[in-house]
Amino acid sequence: MSDDTSRRTHRAPAIVALFVLLGGAIVLQQSASSSADSPRPTRGSIAGPSVPDRAAVSSAWYCAEGTSTSDGRASETVIIGNLARHPIDIELTVMAGDQAQKTRRFTVETLAQRRLEIADVVEAADPGVVVEVFGGQAVVEHEVRGNDDIAVGPCTRQASRRWYFADGSTDRGAESWLALFNPFGDDAIVDVRFVTDAGVQEPEGAQALVVPRRSRVSVAVHDLVRRQPDVAISVVARTGRVVAEQSQLFDGTDTRKGIAVSLGVTSGAREWRLPSGNAESGATQSVSIANFSSRPTQVEVRVVGAGGGAGQPERVDLSADGVTRVDLGSSVSIGTEYALEVRAVSHVPIVVEGFGAWAAPSPVTGVASTPGSATTARRWAFAVGRLDDEGDALISAWNVGIRPITVQLYAYTAGDPDSPTSAPAAAVPPGERVTFSLGEHSIRPDQVLVVGADGPIVVGRQMIGGGVSLAPGIPFGR
Repeated sequence: MSDDTSRRTHRAPAIVALFVLLGGAIVLQQSASSSADSPRPTRGSIAGPSVPDRAAVSSAWYCAEGTSTSDGRASETVIIGNLARHPIDIELTVMAGDQAQKTRRFTVETLAQRRLEIADVVEAADPGVVVEVFGGQAVVEHEVRGNDDIAVGPCTRQASRRWYFADGSTDRGAESWLALFNPFGDDAIVDVRFVTDAGVQEPEGAQALVVPRRSRVSVAVHDLVRRQPDVAISVVARTGRVVAEQSQLFDGTDTRKGIAVSLGVTSGAREWRLPSGNAESGATQSVSIANFSSRPTQVEVRVVGAGGGAGQPERVDLSADGVTRVDLGSSVSIGTEYALEVRAVSHVPIVVEGFGAWAAPSPVTGVASTPGSATTARRWAFAVGRLDDEGDALISAWNVGIRPITVQLYAYTAGDPDSPTSAPAAAVPPGERVTFSLGEHSIRPDQVLVVGADGPIVVGRQMIGGGVSLAPGIPFGR
Protein backbone atom coordinates (compact mmCIF):
# COMPACT_ATOMS: atom_id res chain seq x y z
CA MET A 1 0.00 0.00 0.00
CA SER A 2 2.82 2.46 0.85
CA ASP A 3 4.56 1.77 -2.52
CA ASP A 4 1.35 2.46 -4.40
CA THR A 5 0.79 5.62 -2.45
CA SER A 6 4.31 6.89 -3.16
CA ARG A 7 3.71 6.50 -6.91
CA ARG A 8 0.49 8.48 -6.78
CA THR A 9 2.02 11.72 -5.57
CA HIS A 10 -0.74 13.79 -7.12
CA ARG A 11 -3.24 12.62 -4.45
CA ALA A 12 -3.81 14.91 -1.53
CA PRO A 13 -2.03 14.01 1.76
CA ALA A 14 -5.38 14.03 3.56
CA ILE A 15 -6.68 11.26 1.30
CA VAL A 16 -3.51 9.25 1.87
CA ALA A 17 -3.93 9.63 5.60
CA LEU A 18 -7.55 8.55 5.35
CA PHE A 19 -6.63 5.34 3.51
CA VAL A 20 -3.90 4.58 6.06
CA LEU A 21 -6.36 5.00 8.91
CA LEU A 22 -9.00 2.88 7.20
CA GLY A 23 -6.47 0.17 6.39
CA GLY A 24 -5.27 0.12 9.99
CA ALA A 25 -8.83 -0.12 11.24
CA ILE A 26 -9.51 -3.08 8.92
CA VAL A 27 -6.37 -4.87 10.07
CA LEU A 28 -7.27 -4.30 13.73
CA GLN A 29 -10.82 -5.50 13.15
CA GLN A 30 -9.61 -8.65 11.38
CA SER A 31 -7.08 -9.33 14.12
CA ALA A 32 -9.69 -8.91 16.84
CA SER A 33 -12.11 -11.17 15.00
CA SER A 34 -9.50 -13.87 14.51
CA SER A 35 -8.51 -13.69 18.17
CA ALA A 36 -12.12 -13.93 19.29
CA ASP A 37 -12.79 -16.98 17.14
CA SER A 38 -9.67 -18.87 18.21
CA PRO A 39 -10.19 -21.26 21.14
CA ARG A 40 -6.45 -21.54 21.79
CA PRO A 41 -4.53 -20.04 24.70
CA THR A 42 -1.97 -17.30 24.19
CA ARG A 43 1.63 -17.18 25.32
CA GLY A 44 0.91 -14.27 27.64
CA SER A 45 1.27 -14.26 31.41
CA ILE A 46 -1.35 -15.95 33.52
CA ALA A 47 -4.08 -13.56 34.62
CA GLY A 48 -4.81 -15.46 37.81
CA PRO A 49 -5.81 -14.12 41.22
CA SER A 50 -3.31 -11.90 43.00
CA VAL A 51 -3.26 -9.75 46.12
CA PRO A 52 -4.31 -6.18 45.22
CA ASP A 53 -1.76 -3.39 45.42
CA ARG A 54 -1.58 -1.76 48.84
CA ALA A 55 -2.55 1.58 47.32
CA ALA A 56 -5.73 0.20 45.74
CA VAL A 57 -8.82 2.00 47.01
CA SER A 58 -11.04 -1.00 46.26
CA SER A 59 -10.95 -4.43 44.65
CA ALA A 60 -13.51 -7.00 43.54
CA TRP A 61 -13.32 -10.79 43.79
CA TYR A 62 -15.55 -13.25 41.91
CA CYS A 63 -16.50 -16.74 43.14
CA ALA A 64 -18.21 -18.93 40.55
CA GLU A 65 -18.80 -22.46 41.86
CA GLY A 66 -20.95 -23.48 44.81
CA THR A 67 -24.61 -23.85 45.72
CA SER A 68 -26.75 -22.58 48.60
CA THR A 69 -29.74 -24.92 48.67
CA SER A 70 -30.23 -27.92 50.94
CA ASP A 71 -30.03 -30.30 47.97
CA GLY A 72 -27.19 -28.50 46.18
CA ARG A 73 -24.12 -30.32 44.93
CA ALA A 74 -21.62 -28.09 46.74
CA SER A 75 -22.59 -25.91 49.71
CA GLU A 76 -20.51 -22.72 49.60
CA THR A 77 -18.84 -20.58 52.25
CA VAL A 78 -16.84 -17.47 51.34
CA ILE A 79 -13.72 -16.75 53.41
CA ILE A 80 -12.22 -13.23 53.49
CA GLY A 81 -8.75 -12.58 54.92
CA ASN A 82 -7.87 -8.99 55.86
CA LEU A 83 -4.17 -8.29 55.24
CA ALA A 84 -4.40 -4.65 56.32
CA ARG A 85 -3.39 -3.28 59.71
CA HIS A 86 -6.77 -1.60 60.02
CA PRO A 87 -10.39 -2.68 59.49
CA ILE A 88 -11.73 -2.96 55.94
CA ASP A 89 -15.27 -2.72 54.61
CA ILE A 90 -16.87 -5.50 52.59
CA GLU A 91 -19.87 -5.57 50.27
CA LEU A 92 -20.80 -9.14 49.37
CA THR A 93 -23.40 -9.58 46.64
CA VAL A 94 -25.00 -12.85 45.57
CA MET A 95 -26.34 -12.84 42.00
CA ALA A 96 -28.81 -15.56 41.10
CA GLY A 97 -30.41 -14.68 37.77
CA ASP A 98 -34.16 -14.12 38.06
CA GLN A 99 -33.93 -13.86 41.83
CA ALA A 100 -33.27 -10.37 43.17
CA GLN A 101 -29.61 -10.04 44.08
CA LYS A 102 -28.84 -9.95 47.78
CA THR A 103 -26.14 -7.83 49.38
CA ARG A 104 -24.51 -7.99 52.79
CA ARG A 105 -22.30 -5.19 54.11
CA PHE A 106 -19.94 -5.68 57.02
CA THR A 107 -16.51 -4.85 58.39
CA VAL A 108 -13.59 -7.25 58.77
CA GLU A 109 -11.39 -6.29 61.69
CA THR A 110 -7.64 -5.72 61.52
CA LEU A 111 -5.81 -8.79 60.17
CA ALA A 112 -8.91 -10.90 60.79
CA GLN A 113 -10.71 -13.62 58.88
CA ARG A 114 -14.43 -13.60 58.14
CA ARG A 115 -16.51 -16.57 56.97
CA LEU A 116 -19.97 -16.26 55.45
CA GLU A 117 -22.20 -19.12 54.34
CA ILE A 118 -23.97 -18.18 51.11
CA ALA A 119 -27.11 -20.04 52.25
CA ASP A 120 -27.40 -17.43 55.02
CA VAL A 121 -27.66 -14.74 52.34
CA VAL A 122 -29.96 -16.42 49.81
CA GLU A 123 -31.03 -19.91 48.78
CA ALA A 124 -30.10 -20.44 45.13
CA ALA A 125 -29.14 -23.36 42.93
CA ASP A 126 -26.71 -21.26 40.88
CA PRO A 127 -25.38 -18.35 42.92
CA GLY A 128 -22.52 -16.19 41.69
CA VAL A 129 -20.74 -14.20 44.39
CA VAL A 130 -19.02 -10.81 44.13
CA VAL A 131 -16.93 -9.63 47.08
CA GLU A 132 -15.97 -5.96 46.96
CA VAL A 133 -13.22 -4.85 49.34
CA PHE A 134 -12.84 -1.19 50.35
CA GLY A 135 -9.90 0.41 52.13
CA GLY A 136 -7.16 -2.20 52.20
CA GLN A 137 -5.58 -5.41 51.00
CA ALA A 138 -7.48 -8.67 51.36
CA VAL A 139 -7.64 -12.16 49.87
CA VAL A 140 -10.81 -14.12 49.19
CA GLU A 141 -11.23 -17.88 49.00
CA HIS A 142 -14.27 -20.10 49.14
CA GLU A 143 -15.01 -23.49 50.60
CA VAL A 144 -17.41 -25.97 49.02
CA ARG A 145 -18.57 -29.21 50.62
CA GLY A 146 -20.09 -32.25 48.96
CA ASN A 147 -19.85 -36.07 48.94
CA ASP A 148 -18.40 -36.00 52.49
CA ASP A 149 -15.43 -34.00 51.25
CA ILE A 150 -14.21 -30.40 51.13
CA ALA A 151 -12.55 -28.22 48.53
CA VAL A 152 -11.07 -24.81 49.26
CA GLY A 153 -9.52 -22.52 46.70
CA PRO A 154 -9.10 -18.91 45.63
CA CYS A 155 -11.73 -16.78 44.00
CA THR A 156 -10.47 -14.54 41.21
CA ARG A 157 -10.15 -10.81 40.64
CA GLN A 158 -10.62 -11.00 36.89
CA ALA A 159 -13.34 -12.02 34.49
CA SER A 160 -12.02 -13.06 31.09
CA ARG A 161 -13.03 -13.95 27.55
CA ARG A 162 -11.01 -17.19 27.81
CA TRP A 163 -10.73 -19.95 30.39
CA TYR A 164 -8.96 -23.33 30.28
CA PHE A 165 -9.01 -26.52 32.37
CA ALA A 166 -6.69 -29.51 31.88
CA ASP A 167 -8.18 -32.05 34.30
CA GLY A 168 -11.65 -33.55 34.14
CA SER A 169 -13.41 -36.90 33.97
CA THR A 170 -16.85 -38.16 33.00
CA ASP A 171 -16.10 -41.79 33.83
CA ARG A 172 -18.74 -43.97 35.42
CA GLY A 173 -19.51 -42.61 38.89
CA ALA A 174 -18.17 -39.13 38.05
CA GLU A 175 -19.90 -35.81 37.54
CA SER A 176 -18.16 -32.80 36.03
CA TRP A 177 -19.73 -29.34 36.36
CA LEU A 178 -18.59 -26.15 34.65
CA ALA A 179 -19.78 -22.99 36.42
CA LEU A 180 -19.89 -19.85 34.24
CA PHE A 181 -20.55 -16.61 36.11
CA ASN A 182 -21.34 -13.30 34.42
CA PRO A 183 -21.31 -10.49 37.02
CA PHE A 184 -21.80 -7.68 34.50
CA GLY A 185 -24.76 -5.79 33.11
CA ASP A 186 -24.80 -7.35 29.61
CA ASP A 187 -25.32 -10.95 28.53
CA ALA A 188 -22.28 -13.01 27.53
CA ILE A 189 -22.24 -15.64 24.78
CA VAL A 190 -19.64 -18.41 25.00
CA ASP A 191 -18.48 -21.49 23.11
CA VAL A 192 -17.28 -24.48 25.12
CA ARG A 193 -14.98 -27.11 23.56
CA PHE A 194 -14.00 -30.43 25.12
CA VAL A 195 -10.68 -32.10 24.33
CA THR A 196 -10.68 -35.86 25.04
CA ASP A 197 -8.75 -39.00 24.14
CA ALA A 198 -11.36 -39.53 21.45
CA GLY A 199 -10.75 -36.09 19.93
CA VAL A 200 -12.35 -32.67 20.14
CA GLN A 201 -16.06 -32.53 20.92
CA GLU A 202 -18.24 -29.46 20.41
CA PRO A 203 -21.76 -30.46 21.47
CA GLU A 204 -24.53 -28.24 20.16
CA GLY A 205 -25.70 -27.52 23.70
CA ALA A 206 -22.35 -25.93 24.53
CA GLN A 207 -22.13 -23.59 21.52
CA ALA A 208 -23.40 -20.01 21.55
CA LEU A 209 -24.31 -20.61 25.18
CA VAL A 210 -25.90 -17.53 26.75
CA VAL A 211 -24.78 -16.56 30.23
CA PRO A 212 -27.32 -13.91 31.23
CA ARG A 213 -26.20 -10.75 32.96
CA ARG A 214 -25.64 -10.94 36.70
CA SER A 215 -26.19 -14.68 36.77
CA ARG A 216 -24.47 -18.03 36.70
CA VAL A 217 -24.98 -21.02 34.44
CA SER A 218 -23.98 -24.58 35.41
CA VAL A 219 -23.01 -26.86 32.52
CA ALA A 220 -23.31 -30.61 33.23
CA VAL A 221 -20.26 -31.76 31.29
CA HIS A 222 -21.01 -35.41 32.07
CA ASP A 223 -24.28 -35.13 30.11
CA LEU A 224 -22.57 -33.61 27.06
CA VAL A 225 -19.38 -35.72 26.96
CA ARG A 226 -20.09 -39.22 28.20
CA ARG A 227 -17.74 -41.83 29.63
CA GLN A 228 -14.42 -40.10 28.99
CA PRO A 229 -11.56 -40.60 31.47
CA ASP A 230 -9.82 -37.36 30.47
CA VAL A 231 -11.67 -34.19 29.53
CA ALA A 232 -9.96 -30.82 29.07
CA ILE A 233 -12.13 -27.74 28.60
CA SER A 234 -11.77 -24.41 26.82
CA VAL A 235 -14.27 -21.58 27.18
CA VAL A 236 -14.15 -18.71 24.67
CA ALA A 237 -16.62 -15.82 24.82
CA ARG A 238 -17.99 -14.42 21.58
CA THR A 239 -19.26 -11.42 23.52
CA GLY A 240 -18.74 -10.36 27.10
CA ARG A 241 -16.59 -11.85 29.82
CA VAL A 242 -17.19 -14.56 32.41
CA VAL A 243 -15.59 -16.30 35.38
CA ALA A 244 -15.17 -20.07 35.02
CA GLU A 245 -14.69 -22.70 37.71
CA GLN A 246 -15.01 -26.48 37.59
CA SER A 247 -16.13 -29.03 40.15
CA GLN A 248 -15.79 -32.80 39.94
CA LEU A 249 -17.83 -35.15 42.12
CA PHE A 250 -17.10 -38.86 42.50
CA ASP A 251 -19.52 -41.30 44.15
CA GLY A 252 -16.98 -44.02 45.07
CA THR A 253 -17.76 -46.36 42.15
CA ASP A 254 -14.04 -46.71 41.34
CA THR A 255 -12.81 -45.95 44.90
CA ARG A 256 -12.67 -42.21 44.18
CA LYS A 257 -15.13 -40.38 46.42
CA GLY A 258 -15.47 -36.69 47.14
CA ILE A 259 -15.45 -33.27 45.53
CA ALA A 260 -12.67 -31.37 43.75
CA VAL A 261 -12.90 -27.73 42.67
CA SER A 262 -10.49 -25.71 40.57
CA LEU A 263 -10.45 -22.21 39.13
CA GLY A 264 -9.63 -22.09 35.42
CA VAL A 265 -6.61 -20.29 33.97
CA THR A 266 -6.93 -17.60 31.34
CA SER A 267 -4.03 -18.59 29.09
CA GLY A 268 -1.49 -21.31 28.46
CA ALA A 269 2.19 -21.18 29.35
CA ARG A 270 5.28 -23.17 28.48
CA GLU A 271 6.22 -24.03 32.07
CA TRP A 272 4.14 -24.92 35.14
CA ARG A 273 4.92 -25.91 38.73
CA LEU A 274 2.96 -27.80 41.41
CA PRO A 275 4.72 -27.53 44.80
CA SER A 276 2.45 -29.68 47.00
CA GLY A 277 3.02 -33.37 46.24
CA ASN A 278 2.84 -35.92 49.04
CA ALA A 279 2.87 -39.66 48.25
CA GLU A 280 0.86 -41.36 50.99
CA SER A 281 -0.40 -44.89 51.41
CA GLY A 282 -3.81 -45.12 49.78
CA ALA A 283 -3.30 -41.95 47.71
CA THR A 284 -3.01 -41.80 43.93
CA GLN A 285 -1.83 -38.65 42.20
CA SER A 286 -1.60 -37.58 38.59
CA VAL A 287 -1.07 -34.54 36.42
CA SER A 288 -3.19 -33.67 33.39
CA ILE A 289 -1.61 -31.75 30.51
CA ALA A 290 -3.70 -30.14 27.76
CA ASN A 291 -2.67 -28.61 24.45
CA PHE A 292 -5.34 -26.38 22.92
CA SER A 293 -3.13 -25.26 20.03
CA SER A 294 -2.94 -26.54 16.46
CA ARG A 295 0.66 -27.75 16.90
CA PRO A 296 1.81 -30.95 18.64
CA THR A 297 4.59 -30.81 21.21
CA GLN A 298 6.59 -32.93 23.60
CA VAL A 299 6.31 -32.29 27.32
CA GLU A 300 8.80 -33.02 30.09
CA VAL A 301 7.42 -34.01 33.50
CA ARG A 302 10.04 -33.73 36.25
CA VAL A 303 9.57 -34.88 39.84
CA VAL A 304 11.63 -32.98 42.41
CA GLY A 305 12.13 -34.77 45.73
CA ALA A 306 12.07 -33.26 49.20
CA GLY A 307 15.84 -32.75 49.11
CA GLY A 308 15.83 -31.09 45.72
CA GLY A 309 16.98 -34.20 43.90
CA ALA A 310 15.31 -34.73 40.56
CA GLY A 311 15.15 -37.83 38.44
CA GLN A 312 15.24 -37.90 34.69
CA PRO A 313 12.27 -36.04 33.25
CA GLU A 314 9.64 -38.20 31.65
CA ARG A 315 8.93 -37.17 28.06
CA VAL A 316 5.35 -37.29 26.87
CA ASP A 317 4.01 -36.71 23.36
CA LEU A 318 1.10 -34.29 23.31
CA SER A 319 -0.92 -34.00 20.11
CA ALA A 320 -2.50 -30.83 18.78
CA ASP A 321 -5.83 -30.31 20.53
CA GLY A 322 -4.84 -33.14 22.84
CA VAL A 323 -4.86 -34.06 26.51
CA THR A 324 -2.92 -36.65 28.46
CA ARG A 325 -2.81 -37.77 32.08
CA VAL A 326 0.50 -38.81 33.67
CA ASP A 327 0.18 -41.05 36.73
CA LEU A 328 2.91 -40.38 39.28
CA GLY A 329 2.76 -43.68 41.16
CA SER A 330 5.87 -45.11 39.52
CA SER A 331 7.83 -41.88 39.97
CA VAL A 332 7.50 -41.34 43.73
CA SER A 333 7.83 -43.65 46.72
CA ILE A 334 5.29 -43.91 49.53
CA GLY A 335 6.05 -41.38 52.24
CA THR A 336 7.84 -39.02 49.87
CA GLU A 337 7.14 -35.31 49.58
CA TYR A 338 7.77 -33.88 46.15
CA ALA A 339 7.16 -31.03 43.73
CA LEU A 340 6.37 -31.25 40.05
CA GLU A 341 7.62 -29.25 37.09
CA VAL A 342 5.96 -29.60 33.67
CA ARG A 343 7.53 -27.95 30.63
CA ALA A 344 6.74 -27.94 26.92
CA VAL A 345 9.87 -28.71 24.92
CA SER A 346 8.83 -26.45 22.03
CA HIS A 347 7.28 -22.99 22.24
CA VAL A 348 3.74 -24.30 22.51
CA PRO A 349 1.56 -23.08 25.38
CA ILE A 350 0.10 -25.85 27.52
CA VAL A 351 -2.26 -26.01 30.51
CA VAL A 352 -1.48 -28.16 33.56
CA GLU A 353 -3.62 -29.35 36.46
CA GLY A 354 -2.89 -31.78 39.28
CA PHE A 355 -5.34 -34.33 40.70
CA GLY A 356 -5.27 -36.61 43.72
CA ALA A 357 -7.53 -39.24 45.28
CA TRP A 358 -7.29 -40.63 48.82
CA ALA A 359 -8.89 -43.88 49.96
CA ALA A 360 -8.18 -46.69 52.46
CA PRO A 361 -5.65 -47.31 53.94
CA SER A 362 -5.21 -43.51 53.92
CA PRO A 363 -6.57 -41.98 57.16
CA VAL A 364 -8.63 -39.53 55.07
CA THR A 365 -10.92 -39.98 52.10
CA GLY A 366 -11.44 -37.47 49.32
CA VAL A 367 -10.36 -36.08 45.97
CA ALA A 368 -8.65 -32.81 45.09
CA SER A 369 -7.50 -30.88 42.05
CA THR A 370 -5.37 -27.77 41.61
CA PRO A 371 -4.17 -25.72 38.67
CA GLY A 372 -0.44 -25.39 38.32
CA SER A 373 1.36 -22.11 38.90
CA ALA A 374 3.00 -20.38 35.96
CA THR A 375 4.28 -17.43 37.96
CA THR A 376 6.65 -16.84 40.87
CA ALA A 377 6.59 -14.26 43.66
CA ARG A 378 8.32 -13.49 46.94
CA ARG A 379 5.10 -13.37 48.98
CA TRP A 380 1.94 -15.48 48.82
CA ALA A 381 -1.24 -15.33 50.90
CA PHE A 382 -4.08 -17.60 52.06
CA ALA A 383 -7.35 -16.49 53.63
CA VAL A 384 -7.42 -19.74 55.61
CA GLY A 385 -5.02 -22.56 56.47
CA ARG A 386 -6.72 -25.22 58.60
CA LEU A 387 -10.46 -25.75 58.55
CA ASP A 388 -10.79 -26.81 62.19
CA ASP A 389 -8.73 -27.69 65.24
CA GLU A 390 -8.86 -31.40 64.44
CA GLY A 391 -7.48 -31.20 60.90
CA ASP A 392 -4.11 -30.08 59.60
CA ALA A 393 -2.76 -28.29 56.58
CA LEU A 394 0.63 -28.40 54.90
CA ILE A 395 1.99 -25.21 53.30
CA SER A 396 4.78 -25.93 50.81
CA ALA A 397 7.17 -23.28 49.43
CA TRP A 398 9.50 -24.19 46.56
CA ASN A 399 12.67 -22.20 45.94
CA VAL A 400 12.76 -21.85 42.15
CA GLY A 401 15.68 -19.41 42.14
CA ILE A 402 19.41 -20.02 41.72
CA ARG A 403 20.57 -19.10 45.23
CA PRO A 404 19.71 -20.11 48.81
CA ILE A 405 16.84 -18.20 50.38
CA THR A 406 15.05 -17.87 53.71
CA VAL A 407 11.33 -18.68 53.86
CA GLN A 408 8.97 -17.71 56.66
CA LEU A 409 5.34 -18.51 57.37
CA TYR A 410 3.44 -15.67 59.06
CA ALA A 411 0.15 -16.23 60.88
CA TYR A 412 -1.83 -13.07 61.65
CA THR A 413 -3.76 -12.55 64.89
CA ALA A 414 -7.10 -10.80 64.51
CA GLY A 415 -7.16 -7.28 65.93
CA ASP A 416 -3.42 -7.20 66.66
CA PRO A 417 -1.54 -4.71 64.44
CA ASP A 418 1.74 -5.99 65.88
CA SER A 419 1.15 -9.48 64.51
CA PRO A 420 2.02 -11.77 62.82
CA THR A 421 3.75 -14.47 64.72
CA SER A 422 5.79 -16.74 62.53
CA ALA A 423 6.96 -20.30 62.31
CA PRO A 424 10.74 -20.69 62.53
CA ALA A 425 12.41 -19.38 59.39
CA ALA A 426 13.73 -22.06 57.07
CA ALA A 427 16.87 -21.87 54.94
CA VAL A 428 16.03 -23.40 51.56
CA PRO A 429 18.71 -24.23 48.97
CA PRO A 430 18.03 -23.69 45.25
CA GLY A 431 15.53 -26.17 43.84
CA GLU A 432 14.41 -27.42 47.26
CA ARG A 433 11.18 -27.04 49.26
CA VAL A 434 10.12 -26.43 52.80
CA THR A 435 6.79 -27.64 54.20
CA PHE A 436 5.12 -26.14 57.26
CA SER A 437 2.57 -28.17 59.24
CA LEU A 438 0.06 -25.72 60.66
CA GLY A 439 -0.96 -28.19 63.35
CA GLU A 440 2.60 -28.62 64.57
CA HIS A 441 3.03 -24.84 64.78
CA SER A 442 -0.32 -24.39 66.59
CA ILE A 443 -1.67 -22.09 63.88
CA ARG A 444 -5.40 -21.72 64.38
CA PRO A 445 -8.11 -22.12 61.71
CA ASP A 446 -9.13 -18.44 62.08
CA GLN A 447 -5.70 -17.05 61.18
CA VAL A 448 -4.80 -15.41 57.86
CA LEU A 449 -1.47 -16.61 56.41
CA VAL A 450 1.37 -15.10 54.40
CA VAL A 451 4.43 -16.97 53.14
CA GLY A 452 7.41 -14.70 52.49
CA ALA A 453 10.92 -15.22 51.14
CA ASP A 454 13.92 -13.20 49.96
CA GLY A 455 13.81 -14.88 46.57
CA PRO A 456 11.29 -16.30 44.09
CA ILE A 457 9.08 -19.11 45.39
CA VAL A 458 5.97 -21.04 44.37
CA VAL A 459 3.55 -21.88 47.19
CA GLY A 460 0.73 -24.40 47.56
CA ARG A 461 -1.52 -25.76 50.32
CA GLN A 462 -2.82 -29.23 51.16
CA MET A 463 -5.67 -29.40 53.68
CA ILE A 464 -6.22 -32.63 55.59
CA GLY A 465 -9.27 -33.25 57.76
CA GLY A 466 -12.93 -33.62 56.86
CA GLY A 467 -11.60 -34.56 53.43
CA VAL A 468 -8.64 -33.36 51.38
CA SER A 469 -8.09 -30.16 49.42
CA LEU A 470 -5.28 -28.81 47.22
CA ALA A 471 -4.89 -25.17 46.15
CA PRO A 472 -2.26 -22.71 44.97
CA GLY A 473 -1.41 -19.69 47.07
CA ILE A 474 -2.39 -16.19 45.97
CA PRO A 475 0.72 -14.21 44.98
CA PHE A 476 1.33 -10.57 45.84
CA GLY A 477 1.78 -8.39 42.76
CA ARG A 478 5.27 -7.45 41.73
